[in-house]
Amino acid sequence: MAILYKKVKRLSDPTDKASVRKAYPVITYKYGSAATLGEFAKEIGSNSGVSEGEAISVLKDFRTLLRKTLLSGRSVNIEGLGFFFLSAQSKGVEKAEEFTAQDIIGLRICFRANNDIRLHTGTSTRSDGLKFRDVDRINELGESEGGNGEGEDPSV
Repeated sequence: MAILYKKVKRLSDPTDKASVRKAYPVITYKYGSAATLGEFAKEIGSNSGVSEGEAISVLKDFRTLLRKTLLSGRSVNIEGLGFFFLSAQSKGVEKAEEFTAQDIIGLRICFRANNDIRLHTGTSTRSDGLKFRDVDRINELGESEGGNGEGEDPSV
């Protein structure tokens, strides 16, 4: 398995505009395709003995119930998966007593992975056989030459 990343330059201290700019990795999904509900349903069906259609139905019902529960003001903790919760967005106001519900301009669904599935830096990624591949190096080598470890960053 290879995790694709690209490098971006950012201020080492975002609060200090004069701070040194350093290169940081950003995981990229541009070169792959997102997994679909159908793929998940097929995999769940083959592993659990339920049909693909039943698995799709359960996943769609979960999605509907998750949204309904979050909009009712509750968080959702799925044991072994993680914690879903809402986050409010606003432009902010100077004084807390001036803030009203009208200042909220949006909601986001946030997710915090459970330790069972969370990737921890260094240890689990390397021991799970994951490799990191630098997209810039892959592009320099050309797509046809970029397979089987080419473009890996030797420093990681």
